[in-house]
Amino acid sequence: MLKLKIQKEPYWLEIGYGVKVKVKPCTSAVFYEAKAYMNSKLAELAKIYKSNKDIGISDENAENIENPRKREALADKFLLIGLGVAGILEWNGVLEAESEDKAPLTEDKIEELFSNFWVVAENFRNQYCGLREVLEAEKNVSLPAQNGTSAMGEATVPDVTKTEKSSVRSTNADIQKLP
Repeated sequence: MLKLKIQKEPYWLEIGYGVKVKVKPCTSAVFYEAKAYMNSKLAELAKIYKSNKDIGISDENAENIENPRKREALADKFLLIGLGVAGILEWNGVLEAESEDKAPLTEDKIEELFSNFWVVAENFRNQYCGLREVLEAEKNVSLPAQNGTSAMGEATVPDVTKTEKSSVRSTNADIQKLP
């Protein structure tokens, strides 16, 4: 069961390598803004790809959007960047490449961070819009255990009792007659 209550105030996430981001709650509005960002970026790439292909230009550095795996990877990349653009309010621990100056929070810098440091990007994705965090916030009793197994529910059948016989074979004498 899931309550329809979500955190309403911005909060901080630690996403690795000393990077912290302050985010607004990941609501439907944030997600759909990110999805619109993804769609616009894919449409822009498709337009460039088609235009180049129509006039016979072959750019080896251009993304091949006709390849389904590449297209899916690009969609994931742009959705994640879109989540960052829509959801991140401020950040700490992100410095400019050529100096010790704090990097400004811009679309280009979010893309640079997530494109160059995939672990940070995946940590952001998992923490910001991961189901685990939603369930943890609700203290849902069926949350998977830390070792990766499913959480234990109430027993529906009593435990099997051991018999004194050590053999794995059973005989008619081992089977009890039911009343």
